[in-house]
Amino acid sequence: MAHPGIENLTPFTFEPLFLADEEMRPLCVPVVKATYEISPQGALTLAEEQAPLELKGKRWDDADESSDRYEPEVAFFKPATDVVLVGHAHAQERNTRELLVALRVGGLQKGVRVIGDRAWFKSMGSISMTKPVPFERIPLRYERAFGGWDRSDPDAARHQFEPRNPVGTGFRSRSGRFEEGVRLPNLEDPAQPLKGWGDTPPPAGFGFISPHWQPRAALAGTYDEAWEKSRKPLLPRDFDRRFLNAASPGLIAPGYLQGGEPVVIANATPEGRLSFQLPGTPPPRVLVACHGQPDTWLPLNLDTVIVDTDAMRLFMLWRGHLVLQREPLEVSAIRVEPGRAPEPPARRPSSVSLRPVR
Repeated sequence: MAHPGIENLTPFTFEPLFLADEEMRPLCVPVVKATYEISPQGALTLAEEQAPLELKGKRWDDADESSDRYEPEVAFFKPATDVVLVGHAHAQERNTRELLVALRVGGLQKGVRVIGDRAWFKSMGSISMTKPVPFERIPLRYERAFGGWDRSDPDAARHQFEPRNPVGTGFRSRSGRFEEGVRLPNLEDPAQPLKGWGDTPPPAGFGFISPHWQPRAALAGTYDEAWEKSRKPLLPRDFDRRFLNAASPGLIAPGYLQGGEPVVIANATPEGRLSFQLPGTPPPRVLVACHGQPDTWLPLNLDTVIVDTDAMRLFMLWRGHLVLQREPLEVSAIRVEPGRAPEPPARRPSSVSLRPVR
């Protein structure tokens, strides 16, 4: 059998992924990714060059322990829309030591307190924080949020880390030794700031949560002896599909965004305020033809919205899935159409010119 023919009638990137779900059932997962340029005034224009799917993701740094700038976009399903802000906090005045970066998308709202560089110091037996240093801009990435490792104990077996954000800064266990100059987080939850040595406030940010960080990792299920004996290589029976959502706490919608929602961002651009509306065009639909089976129209859900204020780009990803009977090669052709597709036509999309799926 040949690879399926692909006909993409949208101006967006289209990629059919062939994956498996938690029961190892083969899936065809069509993903459409739209890229828009954002002007400083909030005008959106379709980007001439549409960004490809981030199959491997993209880290802020090349190091394996770096946080994700963009997650790998290979989930077989997301039960809700992830909303992510990528960029920097920008001070609007000289000698700024603190500001609030705020994001609102539809009914989702989140604020993060951004503070200049600080460190712990000890004076007269008391542990205190230095005064924040003025800043012009600070990256909105989890390396600047509370977390990290406490390796102050000479015994490596006693080293501890913050499971909610192992790449962060400022974490020290209550039993850990005091270290002069430990850098404190630049990003904090305004309602739960770091107050004293040994405090463990929630890491604050707008970016992607890695799959091995808590509390997301707990949704992956239980990999115990019972799983080894009776379930492996299938995912655990207590696997929760909410694990596949990767946005920060407070930025996972209660369902799917529909497009057209207002977006307001404060202090993440040099201009200070950015506002626009998500494009309200109907989501694309996909027609899948399989050998020996009726054609199937697949509705797509808007499950990821990324605003990158460094690149001044908006990314919107729609995803669907079709359970296959046996294998990917049973798919003969795929057509992607803009907007709401009409009723399935009488003819099969067999006239699609064949080319390999990439």
